[in-house]
Amino acid sequence: MYSIGQINPLQKVKIKYGQWLSLAVALVCLMLGFTRIAKYSFLSVPVLGFLVLGIISLLIWPKISWSDKEALISPQLFKNLRFSMQLIAYCFAKIATLALGFIFPIYVQVVNHGSVSLAGWITFSGAVINALMAALAGKLLDKKGARLPIIIGIIASLTSLILMNILASLSNLAIVLLYVLYYGGYGMCFGSLMTSGLITLGKTNHAQGNAIFNTLQQFSGALGTALAGTLIAIAQNNHVGNGTAIGSRWIFMVLLVLIIVNLVLALCFVPKKK
Repeated sequence: MYSIGQINPLQKVKIKYGQWLSLAVALVCLMLGFTRIAKYSFLSVPVLGFLVLGIISLLIWPKISWSDKEALISPQLFKNLRFSMQLIAYCFAKIATLALGFIFPIYVQVVNHGSVSLAGWITFSGAVINALMAALAGKLLDKKGARLPIIIGIIASLTSLILMNILASLSNLAIVLLYVLYYGGYGMCFGSLMTSGLITLGKTNHAQGNAIFNTLQQFSGALGTALAGTLIAIAQNNHVGNGTAIGSRWIFMVLLVLIIVNLVLALCFVPKKK
């Protein structure tokens, strides 16, 4: 309240209950479907049923929102290819980050037999470097534009994931170093992707773009945790003894693919101009 002033005049708006409900049902059902894959058959009601219901609700949303000039979130914004592709990269980065944040504490405790406090300190190191590199990325963005911090950040995260996939096993020291490298890259690119994406929309659509980024950030984070938990559960159910280590390697491979896609998207769709 002290430091952030109200720049624009307040306006009284009506909540679009139909649009809100269709989006809410879509996101919740998709998440429920994804999180149950490890426990139930894909063709079962708890998985496929929720996924189908989520997809149907997601298809209903643009139908009732497309012609509404005051839509809760305008689906027409996704016609902007630069915005949409940077949004995908933003979501992939969040999925990978929350998946690693989920798996590394488990890996430290179950595979390396470390303590809970050690797992906490390891993840704390990533949080610190994330904050520092985000500040540096902001300085670079102001001076050079968004492309430089985004590309540097994605390459750093990609390097970390390549090493995770190459190493046969990860010691606690290796986890610290790789986690710091990944999170440093994440801090460089994550906020810059959002800034660059919003710039492509223009000032008139900043509020809606901000809503899209923040909504999908929450959904992507939950999806990343669900993905990691599902793969770990499948590996533990099918492998005796080293299921957690095997599931972790599966996760590293999936995340490597996502960040490679991010690098391609950044090279193709992040503007070069400041």
